[in-house]
Amino acid sequence: MLNKEVTVLVPAYNEEDKIGDTISSLQQLEDVNEIIVINDGSTDKTVNIVKEFKDIKLIDLKINQGKGEALNQGLSEIKGQIISLIDADLGKTALELRKLLKPVLQQEVDMTIAKFPAPKKKGGFGLVTTLARVGLKIFTGLQFDSPLSGQRVLTKNLISYLNGFESGFGVEVGMTIKTIKGGFKVKEVPVNMSHQETGRDWMGFKHRGRQFKDVLTVFLSQIQGGK
Repeated sequence: MLNKEVTVLVPAYNEEDKIGDTISSLQQLEDVNEIIVINDGSTDKTVNIVKEFKDIKLIDLKINQGKGEALNQGLSEIKGQIISLIDADLGKTALELRKLLKPVLQQEVDMTIAKFPAPKKKGGFGLVTTLARVGLKIFTGLQFDSPLSGQRVLTKNLISYLNGFESGFGVEVGMTIKTIKGGFKVKEVPVNMSHQETGRDWMGFKHRGRQFKDVLTVFLSQIQGGK
């Protein structure tokens, strides 16, 4: 296994309920050398909780800028050769990161993607996931079970090639397309991670509507010869 430092980027927006358990779990992983939390304009106690932990680098954005831009802010501070992207609401299941790290540390692939178990709660109608899955099949020729999974591990070489992330919720499909087209190897890895699931209420549909728009924007940019 390669002796390379691992940096974990954790974008967080109003995650006071889970951020503490997420950080505690990440700190238990021997392979993790650096944890950077990017507070994306939270209005709750997220920042205060992060500050209670030692050896955590905090980037405190005063205005919410979206997941993609939050991650881009974190890239300017990384020291590791292996970069992990972890959502702040994983809680204790963040320990499952070890499964994503292994194939990259062993140089089997350039990026791993967490394949989540089936959701326990009925969310939307699968429109965003279907859009992402079909779009990735069209633009990469590959089938992905978890096309929107934000839990990933990448080499710094791949990070440099990507040259930043897409804005908003298009970050995952954007990086997947660029990674495959660049000739890098990708692998989905089954994990027992879980996070906050959106339901069939107004906030849930609003969230998925933003996801749908951002994912569609990425695919349209591909058609128009964009990134």
